[in-house]
Amino acid sequence: MAARLVELLLYPLVLAGSLVLSLGLLAAGWAPAAVVVVGSLLFAALCFACELAFPARVSWRLDARELRTDLLHAALSNPIPTALYRGVFFAGIVAVSDRITAQLGVGLWPLGWPVLAQVTLALLVAEAASYAIHRFLHESRLWPLHAVHHCSPRMYFLLAVRKHPLQAFVSYGGRLSVLWLLGVPTDVLTILLVTTAAHSFVQHANVRMRTGPLGWIFATPELHRLHHSNRAGELDANYGDVLIVWDALFGTRRAPDPHAAASVGLPGLDVAQTYASHLRLPFAWSGLVAESRDRPGRRTVA
Repeated sequence: MAARLVELLLYPLVLAGSLVLSLGLLAAGWAPAAVVVVGSLLFAALCFACELAFPARVSWRLDARELRTDLLHAALSNPIPTALYRGVFFAGIVAVSDRITAQLGVGLWPLGWPVLAQVTLALLVAEAASYAIHRFLHESRLWPLHAVHHCSPRMYFLLAVRKHPLQAFVSYGGRLSVLWLLGVPTDVLTILLVTTAAHSFVQHANVRMRTGPLGWIFATPELHRLHHSNRAGELDANYGDVLIVWDALFGTRRAPDPHAAASVGLPGLDVAQTYASHLRLPFAWSGLVAESRDRPGRRTVA
């Protein structure tokens, strides 16, 4: 019974819970940065507990070495590049936004809207930017940079934070810059960040979930597992981080085959799950691909 409840309710509860939690903590006077940190940690812990109790696949159970590596990604690959981007560009983008507002005589952002309406609009805008960046990373020469996120042979919650530092810089900047430029207020950005983080943890979690019609609005775990497929032609779909509506609009939404076994990772390559290997991967990519072609079969990247 418990497993069935988790299967049906975990995903919608994370979506709703992240929204309620962030609204409640902000109303209680918490600092925005604290809300983001606490919210992210709570939902990561929830997904971790559910993975331990109700794993979708035993073969995807947590690997200690991979956990250590992804904790380094959480501590280094994400906060340092994002803090750098914010430190370099935030003030300038806000100054440009203020200048545009002064020239137009009206703000670019609908500050008079209810908070939930603003969050919804901010999510649509942020997801449009994320969709464009994510798709570009897959379909351009920058794919080796993003391949770090795809190199795990399992799905589990902490893949949410696995990004090469250079990709974190690009993805964070592209997603947030447009919101800063539009003048999105801090409380709305805070709610958006908590919701996005919580969604990313549950989206990658090794927990069986049925999301039904939510998969036409959100980038659900079922859809995102296909995105992590190691079969050629399957991973270039379902680019949405939180929403799937941009994929539906541009024809890249693809439902998984319920009869096909989901095998994840990089087509043709096995990457050692160490932080150093992840940092080297984009720069060694050409040689590794050439070697894999010369020697058929999966190659291990040390």
